[in-house]
Amino acid sequence: MNIGTAYKPKANPTKPVGLLAALSLPKQPIDAHLKILAGFSSDLVTKLSQETQIDEMTICQWVGISRATYHRKNKEDKKSFSVEQSGKLYMFAKALDAALQLFNGDMPAAVQWLKSPARALGGECPLQMLSTPTGAEAVIDLIGRIEHGVIS
Repeated sequence: MNIGTAYKPKANPTKPVGLLAALSLPKQPIDAHLKILAGFSSDLVTKLSQETQIDEMTICQWVGISRATYHRKNKEDKKSFSVEQSGKLYMFAKALDAALQLFNGDMPAAVQWLKSPARALGGECPLQMLSTPTGAEAVIDLIGRIEHGVIS
């Protein structure tokens, strides 16, 4: 019997890393608030695109940032988005993070769900609701209810 060998558990490879963590975005509301007030640079859209494999212009369209605004911010030495635009980007990332958790890190499944009408959202697609903070909160709330088996 070999007593000198210690058991070292391996990390769980199936547990998905959160999108917010991958983007270095805070989960805590106060920290997120401060980051949003400071404004996100256009780099956040690029990082979101890389993490999700969703085209940058598609992300901008989904959150209500015009093509011209995105290109202007991108060219102006990574100038920050407005508080409103930064808030929309954060809520989009937060909702997508929740959808990814719901689908155990399966990005295509999460995006497909976001594009599909949801009865609990009045027949709207969750993705269509992500352009406003209230809509994004409704999507995140729905995901929480689905996770807990409380669907209305």
